[in-house]
Amino acid sequence: MQKLFKTALLLLLTLFLLQPLAAGAGEEAYFIHGAKIHTVTSGVIEDGAILVRDGKIAAIGSGLTAPEDAVLIDASGMVITPGLIDSHSHLGLGPSGGTTEDNEGSNPSTPQLQIIDSIHPSGMAPHENSLFDAVSEGVTTVIARPGSGNVIGGQSAAIKLTGGTVDDMVIKFPADMKMAMGKKGYGSKGMLPVTRMGVAYVVRQAMADAVDYKNSLTAYEKKKETDPDAVPPKRDLKNEAMLKVLNKEIPVHIHCSRIDDILTAVRLGDEFDFYKLSLAHGDESWKIADVLAEKGIVVVVGPRMIVYDEDNNIINLAKVLADAGVEINIMTDADVVQQEYLRYQAATAVRYGLDPEAALKAITINPAKLIEADERIGSLEKGKDADFVIFSGDPFDIQSKVQRVFINGTTVFEIDQ
Repeated sequence: MQKLFKTALLLLLTLFLLQPLAAGAGEEAYFIHGAKIHTVTSGVIEDGAILVRDGKIAAIGSGLTAPEDAVLIDASGMVITPGLIDSHSHLGLGPSGGTTEDNEGSNPSTPQLQIIDSIHPSGMAPHENSLFDAVSEGVTTVIARPGSGNVIGGQSAAIKLTGGTVDDMVIKFPADMKMAMGKKGYGSKGMLPVTRMGVAYVVRQAMADAVDYKNSLTAYEKKKETDPDAVPPKRDLKNEAMLKVLNKEIPVHIHCSRIDDILTAVRLGDEFDFYKLSLAHGDESWKIADVLAEKGIVVVVGPRMIVYDEDNNIINLAKVLADAGVEINIMTDADVVQQEYLRYQAATAVRYGLDPEAALKAITINPAKLIEADERIGSLEKGKDADFVIFSGDPFDIQSKVQRVFINGTTVFEIDQ
């Protein structure tokens, strides 16, 4: 009983901390001044200021005058960045290696599944406070994804880490279709796939079924013009979901680490002309960085940031890819790496030579662009959502502390002074 009470109390506390103010959320005006502001898209503003009003950035720049009705926040000597965005997370879906809500596991192809039906808005045991922990380190948005147990896992969602329910948190759904190469453990169930050939086949068959379904819908619409009694094809949720891929309505995001799996993902992308293809992990993607750059394929690096070549030389994945012209995102794969360590993932890449500006883009504007939410989040610009982080210093210096976090113009975290 005591454990149950403690869990309930923690849940209520977390919901309170992450709940935006009701009807007046974001209506209070703030004027944050004196900081070094990394806008990400328009350079760095020294001794800059941000005016927040109605949950949006009303003004940003240097030499601004504070309105009389604004709450003043002196950020002199501090650094402001956009809210951090994790491009590949399983936050709120259960602990890695434990009972998770992100892998259906009953069928290798489940595109009809929607990750929003599994996200617990305050995290799951033993990490009930995981969303608050993430916010306390500056993470304001994550792209929550189905796991990689299935070849086609389902539809991802972008969620802000504030709100009492998942429905309050979602800013983009579906964000993309999650797939995975190399996942071939269905032999014990008497099903494909048991080989990498079988994995690729599952994707091809799903696309072929979607084409057939689309043709049946087209035929029905045509027949209906002359026959009011025409019977529509039986509704098929799996094929409806794959139509979003076929019709280029949503991007495709594919888990792959080995070079053979990466090449298969690229091959499938070419074969079906996937819209905005991104690859997760990509441990051996550096071997074909030029090919990925030429094809405009995004690589979401992590949780492994550093790998080694055959001569035991260090390969900084993010740097090698970025230097080749590949657009990179950086992720935690939470909670493989805990969600709050997103900036430390990027700091590792910086430690081994990635340009800090490129690293910041990889955890802000690049993930926002990947899911086409960059008109709202990912950079500090007038008119965008007021999601930003005030750091005591360089965000890639692990000694720097998060001082305050805003989401939708509301303070969701403030450090105890």
